[in-house]
Amino acid sequence: MPEIRVVNFCKYFGKVKAVDNVSFDVKDGEFVALLGPSGCGKTTTLLTLAGIYKPTAGEIYFGDELVNDVPPKYRSVGMVFQNYALYPHMNIFENIAFPLRAKKLPRDEIEKRVKEVARKLMIDQLLDRRPSQISGGQQQRVALARALVKEPAILLFDEPLSNLDAKLRMLMRAEIKHLQSELGITSVYVTHDQAEAMTMASRIAVFSMGKLVQYGTPDDVYDRPKNMFVAAFIGNPPMNFLEGFTVVGDNQKLHARRGNIRVELPKEARNRLENAPRENLVLGIRPEHIKIHFKEKENTIPGLVYVLEPLGRDLIVNVKLEDTDEIVKIFAEPGVDFEEGQKVYMEPWVDKIHLFDPQTEETLL
Repeated sequence: MPEIRVVNFCKYFGKVKAVDNVSFDVKDGEFVALLGPSGCGKTTTLLTLAGIYKPTAGEIYFGDELVNDVPPKYRSVGMVFQNYALYPHMNIFENIAFPLRAKKLPRDEIEKRVKEVARKLMIDQLLDRRPSQISGGQQQRVALARALVKEPAILLFDEPLSNLDAKLRMLMRAEIKHLQSELGITSVYVTHDQAEAMTMASRIAVFSMGKLVQYGTPDDVYDRPKNMFVAAFIGNPPMNFLEGFTVVGDNQKLHARRGNIRVELPKEARNRLENAPRENLVLGIRPEHIKIHFKEKENTIPGLVYVLEPLGRDLIVNVKLEDTDEIVKIFAEPGVDFEEGQKVYMEPWVDKIHLFDPQTEETLL
């Protein structure tokens, strides 16, 4: 299977920069997710990989071949769309067989391939039915089967699970990941759902306003976000941000201070903040990286329990900082009871603290 290389790719529609100077690679057999909100350029990038759009500038390579001007039918690409795009007047067999008939393959070869891919996707009992006679999840499997039956070198997904309910999305997520791993097809998957990207992809390309803002493994983008956009977009609930902190030194340690709040910073902060701004910074901490105490202690931030969000297995405690409107969300430890209005003290895990420059929104640590 070929690798994909996108080099300085730009796509403009008139004066609108849909994608602006994006570069990334997808290794042979890798599963990469393009993640971001609506209008960020991820689908435009996918459609350019498919050959539906041509780049305004930059190059796209499949292996060593420059494919900027190669028509879609010669790219050996299979594509799965959000709306399934099945032909309602054809039965499932004919829907899956359609791209093979377009290639004028022998009838025996078509039947063999259709039945084989239908068996892999567990829809071999549905081949005589019409799309209107099967469920949404089954229709999505048919759309996937139609893409796979061509035996493509590259598989492209454009938000294929958006129309499914939550339970079915989770099931199909696992099935698509297993199938892609089993077949080893180089795959690019567009989604606005960070849970899909985190659970399915080996690497994630995070897009914002037409730019690629971070590219790395799920652990990279979650634990080491490069800016406040990535930190806020990935994670549910998102990272907490507290503004107006100043970095001060004390006994070989650095602290972030705001008024009476004083929080120790990670050891590596001393070197990384040497030439960085130290005033009016944004402190970031994820909800699961905060411990709640009922008595004041060192490195804690006081607040009042504002509201509780029970989620069955988990409990999210919303704590309002005193004399401010700032709310901090925290995953509480199991078995601990809280009351609204109760005074608590929040202790961030020192090695999980993030600092951001409010001007550039880039990480400082």
